[in-house]
Amino acid sequence: MTKIFKSDSKILYLSSKTSIQKSGKFDVILSPQFYWVKRVSLPVSSLSGAKRLAQSIYEGSLPEGDFSYEVSKVDDEFIIIAYDKNSISSIISEKFTQDAKVSGIYFAQNEFLDLQGCCGIDETNSLVNINSLIMQVPRVCTESKKEISFFLENKKLSKNKITLGSFEDSVISLKEFYFVAAAVFILFSSFVIDWVNYSSSLANLEDKRTQIITKNDLPQTSMQLNSIKDSLTKTYKTQKSIRDAVFGFSKLNLKKGEYIEHISASSKEMIVVIKVNDKNRENEIKQRLSKTFKIKSSIFNEKHLTIKIAS
Repeated sequence: MTKIFKSDSKILYLSSKTSIQKSGKFDVILSPQFYWVKRVSLPVSSLSGAKRLAQSIYEGSLPEGDFSYEVSKVDDEFIIIAYDKNSISSIISEKFTQDAKVSGIYFAQNEFLDLQGCCGIDETNSLVNINSLIMQVPRVCTESKKEISFFLENKKLSKNKITLGSFEDSVISLKEFYFVAAAVFILFSSFVIDWVNYSSSLANLEDKRTQIITKNDLPQTSMQLNSIKDSLTKTYKTQKSIRDAVFGFSKLNLKKGEYIEHISASSKEMIVVIKVNDKNRENEIKQRLSKTFKIKSSIFNEKHLTIKIAS
């Protein structure tokens, strides 16, 4: 049988809209459609410790399947990917037929972690980096200045390649694999039909949810919604701290010719630049501000007082 790993493969981004590949060798980057991802804080410091907790993190939020987990770290938090090998194998068998070969399989989460802004996938969807989570969102929600093909040119793939059972050592005939995947799909379909019949009321609720998502051009999963919510919440908190600062500084008794020249804020600190008449005003202003803010430092330079305040 043929070895799976090849060195002359073309990089292909695989989504539900990707056309069937009938020939060639490919390194496949999986769309976020085909796995689940969360960013979490855990009471452990190592990747192995986080991986042991991965299953409990997703408990009750995944469909039926035999899930594996991949863990990476961003800052002090962990990114946990959950994926079903059988489901991905079925997708691969459907999209690659005849003489097409798959050399390696990668997650978009790992391969586009440095994505800035967003990029277009197709006519209706884009990829976007939200708080270090790579998400697929409706294209109407973003201004995609570059297409996915731009990012795939001369792209150097990471070492985070996944394996799918027997794919670790060799590859069976794609034709044989396709029939096996079809059998799995039929069994899975029968399970879905039974579940729908048993849970018709839940299906009606899901129908209404889908209509709301489509009408308002919202992302398709709760994970994406939560990630967008977290991102917007962080932005709101930063903007609120600026508004609070402006309100606090408005209480300053600035003298004639003195004014606030600049305010900026981050998640850790706020920087305020005040035009003052002389250096003697530094202590007066700091004393007044210390009643409202925690002052980290101050610098006086050419009638400009720069104060750093803890957020």
